[in-house]
Order: sequence, then structure tokens, then C-alpha cells
Amino acid sequence: MLIGLLLPEPAFAQAQAPAPGAAGANRGAPKNPDCAKLPGGNAPVQRMARLQGGMSVRNLELTYFGKPLYALSDADIAYLSTLWPECGTFEAPVAEEIASKLRTLISDAKGARQDSLDWIKSVENDIAKLEPNDQSIRKIHDLWQDMLNREYEMLPGDLQYLAKKLSEKRDALYTGQQQRQRTLVNPFDPGAPDTRSIRE
Repeated sequence: MLIGLLLPEPAFAQAQAPAPGAAGANRGAPKNPDCAKLPGGNAPVQRMARLQGGMSVRNLELTYFGKPLYALSDADIAYLSTLWPECGTFEAPVAEEIASKLRTLISDAKGARQDSLDWIKSVENDIAKLEPNDQSIRKIHDLWQDMLNREYEMLPGDLQYLAKKLSEKRDALYTGQQQRQRTLVNPFDPGAPDTRSIRE
């Protein structure tokens, strides 16, 4: 997923400067006011375009053009491909290539996140049916491990939401078990001592 490749230098996107010879690099101030919105975040789009595989769902929270990546629509990306050359950020062929790669990365990551959201909904339906018993408690712990295994396939907010639901159900199951259990006597407890009066 290469999340580590994207996160160490969040200032990279902020420091992007027009490449030498880029369209508009020597034209003075750009006319389009939207140029002031670039990069508008911490997503290193030029580095992302060089990724060989996909990107982690976690990277959808990186921002560009004032939006988190998960909120960038195809129309936004198409607009960026024309805005970059106009603002002197990238030359037109490079801008189109970056836009195409960015569109694919975001789409794939959104698909992976949607799979996780569907799984979270399924988990919610399953735990709603659990009754207080040992098997249900084991089920909750198994689901917790499954959640951790899918950690990078969901956003932090998704993870926190499911963790809260599982914790609440686990606590309810433990409480439900305690209400049904009888008080157990320690088999090694000799009980209260016999008392006798002095006259005996």
C-alpha cells in the first residue's frame, strides 16, 4: 500500500514550484484566481503519480486543492489537469498524466474503503444478534482481531466507530453473563467458624 512513501514529507506538496520551462512559469501572475488554491493541502500528487501499486485507504485523508482526497470528484481532477498548466505547476502532458494516475489511485482506494464499510455494516448486524454467553464473547474478540487486520483498509474514523461498537457489545455481553450467573462459593473456603459460649 506504500503509505510510508507518502507520509514522511507532508510539506512536499506545499513547496511545489513551477518546473523550469513549465507553461506559465515566466508569465508573471496567473490570471485564474484558483491558482491561489494550489496545492491547498499536503498530498504529494507528483510523487503519488510515480507509485507502481495502489495507495493505502489512509491516504484518502491527505488533502489537495482544499479537499481531502476522498472528496475529490472526477470533475475536480479533470479541472486540475487544466488548471496546473495554466498556473505553471506542471506542463500539460505531465498534468494529464498526474491527473490520470491520481484518478485511478483515489478510485481504487475508495473501492477498498467501501468494501470495509460494507463489512462494518455486516459486523453491526451480526453483533446485534449475539446473546450473553461464552461463544458470543469469543466472537467479539475474533471480530476485534479482524478489525485490526483491516486497519489500513479503512479511515481512522471508520476504525474508531467499529471499535466503539465492539467495545459496547463486549461490555454488554459480560454484564449479561454476570446477571445470569449464580454466586459461586470458593471450594477451599471452610466457611464461618463455629462459635460456642464459655459455658459449653
